[in-house]
Amino acid sequence: MSLVAGTICGCAAWRSREPRVQNPVVEHYNQVAERIAYPSADSQPVAVPPNLGQTRPLVEPKPEERRPISLAEAVQLGLRNNALVRQDAQFLSRGNPLLVNPDAVPSIFDTEIQDNGVLFGSRGIHAALSDFDPRLTTSTQWGRDENVQNNRILSGGLPALGVLVDENAQYQSRLEQQLFTGGTFSVNHNWNYSSNNQSARQFPSAYTGVLGAEFRQPIWAGGGREFTSIAGPSSQRARGFSYVNQGVVIAKINTRISEIDFQENVQNLVREIGNLYWDLYQSWQEYEAEKSTATASRQLWDEVKAKFQAQIAGGADEAQAEDTYYEAVSRQDLTLSTFLQTEARLRRLLGLPVSDGLVLFPNDPPIEAEIVPDRAGCLFEAYVNRLELRRQKSNIQSLELQLTAARNLAHPRLDFVSGYQLNGFGDHLVANGTGEPFNSAYGSILRGRETSWNLGFEYSISLWQRAERAQVRQMEMRLVKARVTLATQEDEIAHELNAVLQSMQRWLRSARNNKQRHLAAKRRVEAASAEYHIAGRTGVDPVLRAEISQTQAQVAYHRSIAEYNKSLRELLYRTGRLLSEDGIELLRADGQPLMTPTPLPKPSDPGLQKTPANVATIKDSAFDGPAFDQAIPPSPVDPAIPPAPFDEVIPPIDEVIPPAPFHEALLPVPID
Repeated sequence: MSLVAGTICGCAAWRSREPRVQNPVVEHYNQVAERIAYPSADSQPVAVPPNLGQTRPLVEPKPEERRPISLAEAVQLGLRNNALVRQDAQFLSRGNPLLVNPDAVPSIFDTEIQDNGVLFGSRGIHAALSDFDPRLTTSTQWGRDENVQNNRILSGGLPALGVLVDENAQYQSRLEQQLFTGGTFSVNHNWNYSSNNQSARQFPSAYTGVLGAEFRQPIWAGGGREFTSIAGPSSQRARGFSYVNQGVVIAKINTRISEIDFQENVQNLVREIGNLYWDLYQSWQEYEAEKSTATASRQLWDEVKAKFQAQIAGGADEAQAEDTYYEAVSRQDLTLSTFLQTEARLRRLLGLPVSDGLVLFPNDPPIEAEIVPDRAGCLFEAYVNRLELRRQKSNIQSLELQLTAARNLAHPRLDFVSGYQLNGFGDHLVANGTGEPFNSAYGSILRGRETSWNLGFEYSISLWQRAERAQVRQMEMRLVKARVTLATQEDEIAHELNAVLQSMQRWLRSARNNKQRHLAAKRRVEAASAEYHIAGRTGVDPVLRAEISQTQAQVAYHRSIAEYNKSLRELLYRTGRLLSEDGIELLRADGQPLMTPTPLPKPSDPGLQKTPANVATIKDSAFDGPAFDQAIPPSPVDPAIPPAPFDEVIPPIDEVIPPAPFHEALLPVPID
C-alpha cells in the first residue's frame, strides 16, 4: 500500500510542475474539461418505479413477527417491483453489474431501446424504416462580385477601368424517395439568378432554371425487394464497405431476439425467486428443529443438574448436558442467521424494503407426492419452448437472409438511369404584366418548349471480387456454425433434462429414507429416555446423542423436500414452461403478447408417440396419507439393476417430431 500511495503522489507532483497554457481561450477549455458536473439533489430520472427511493430505518427482524407469503405472491411482487432484473448470485459480489456496469443489467426498457436503436449493426425497426422516408434538401445562396475591367472588348461594353458589378443567387431543392425495390426517384427544382451592368446583355438580370425528375434502379447487384428488405438500400452503403444486416427484416429479427432475451431474463428471475422461496422454507424448518432441540437440551440439563446437586448423577453427565445445550443454542443461532439472510436475499429479489418490521414466511405447503414425468413429452416441449433454441433459430434465419444478400452483392453492379427536365429562362422569376417574350421564367418552364432527357445504364465491377467472395464465405461459415450450434444445444438440453429427472428421483428417495431415519431416531430418543429416567441403567450420553440424531434426521428430511420442490420447478424451467405454469404472460406496449407460443401438435399427428401436454402424472403420495411419525415402507432399491439410460427411455427426436426446415420452425417475419 505504501508503494502504491508513493507512486500516486509522485505522479501528482510531476503533473503539478507542468507549465500551464497562458492562452485565455485554451485556458477556458481546460477549465471546462477539468470541471466535474455533480447532479443536483432534486434531479430525478425520467421515470421512477413506484417503490424506488423509499428508504426506511433498518429494524432488527424478529422471527415471531411474520408475514405469510405464497410462492405466487412472491413471483407477482418480484415482477411488479423490478424494473431492472436482479440476480441472486450478483448480490455481495465484487463485480456486481448493478453497481459496476448498470447499463449491462437487463431491464424492462431493453426491448424498446433495441426497437429504437440507430447505431450501425444494432438498428431498430424505426431506423431501418427511416431509409424509406422522403428526404428534402434545399439551399439558397446570394452573392455580389465587383471587378475592375482592363479590356474594353472583353468587358461587355464597359469603359476601360470600369467596374463590373455582378450579383448572383442560387436556389436548389431536391425531394428524393427511396423505393423498396432498391431504386430511387427524385424531383429537383433549381434556379440561378444573374445580374450585372454589362450593356451587351439582352436582359440586365436573368433567371435560368430547371424542373426535372430522375430515376435510378439497380437491376443486378443490390437491387430487388428481397435484397433491400434484408440489407437496406444499396445506395446508402458506404463506399468500399458492404453490409447485409441493415434492412427491415433483420431489424425485426433483432427485435424478436431482444424480446427473447427479456423473456429469458424474466424467467431466470422467476426461477431464482422459487429457489429462494424453498430455501427460506428449508432454513425455517431447520431453525424450528434446532430450536426444539435446544429447548429439550435445556430441560435435560436442568434435570441432570438437579440430580447432580442431589448427588444422584455424576459431574461428567452434568458437564456433558451443559455442553450439549450450548452447542444446540449455537446451532439455533446459526440457523436463525441463515434464515434471516435467506429472507433478506428474497426481499431483494422481490423489490421489497430492506426492513418493514415483519419477516417473510413461506406458507405454501411443499409438494410431497411422487411426480412421474413423461420423458418423451418433456424433451419434446423443451425443443419447442426453450428460449435458447428460439433465439438460435432466429439467428439462423437472420444468417440465411444475410447470406442471400451477400450472394446478391457478389454480382456486378448494373443500374438503369433516366432523367427528364423542363428548362426555363426569363428576365423575371414571375410575369410582371408586360407580355414581352421571356418576361417570366416560370412561364417559360410551364410552356415546356425547352426540355432535356437522358436514358442509359451504368455498369461497375470489382475485377477480382475478393471482398464480395470473402463476405459470402464468411456468411456461409457462420451459418454452418449456427446450425451445428443448434444441434449441439438440443443435445445439451437432453443432458440437462436427464440431470433434472435424476435429481428429482434422488431427492424423493432421500426424503423417504430421511423420514424413515427420523422415525427410527424418534424411537431411539424414547428408548434412551426410558432407560435413563425409568430404569436408570445408563447415563445421559445416549439420550443426548439420540436427540442430536433426531434433529439431524428432521433437518435432512426438510432439506430433501425443499430440494425436491426446487427440482420440480427446475423441470418446468428446463422444459420452457415455467412462466406459463406460473400464469405469467409478457405483453408489449400495445397489449399484444410478447412471445407467441408455438402450438403443440395433436396426438394424432404422424411421428408423435405420446401426448406432449401430459408431461407428468402424479403416481402416488408417500406423505399425504400417514402422519409424519408413522412408519412408511421404504422404496425398494436393487443395486444390481442399474437405471435405464436416458437415451433408451426417450426415443430419438426424429421419432418425436418429424424434421422440418428451419424456416418452418420459425415465426414469420412480416414486411411492412
